[in-house]
Amino acid sequence: MPKLKETRDYVQFTLKEELGRNLVLEETKQQHIKIINDLKAEGAEGIILGCTEIPMLISQDDFEFPVFDTTKIHCQAIVDYILS
Repeated sequence: MPKLKETRDYVQFTLKEELGRNLVLEETKQQHIKIINDLKAEGAEGIILGCTEIPMLISQDDFEFPVFDTTKIHCQAIVDYILS
């Protein structure tokens, strides 16, 4: 895995310059999957997709370990609350 700052800068760049502009690239998806798989290899037990744009690129379908889409989780909680 690249150095932490380089990885952070890369993710930030893709969020702002690609996903924030509705540009979804396969090469970016593969790099994000690699970053997440590296985190898993370092001991991560699950991944939080804590930005609204990230699920445009990756989802639970891309991994065999837990991935938490916070936008989906919050929306479901809102619906459950309204319907209760």
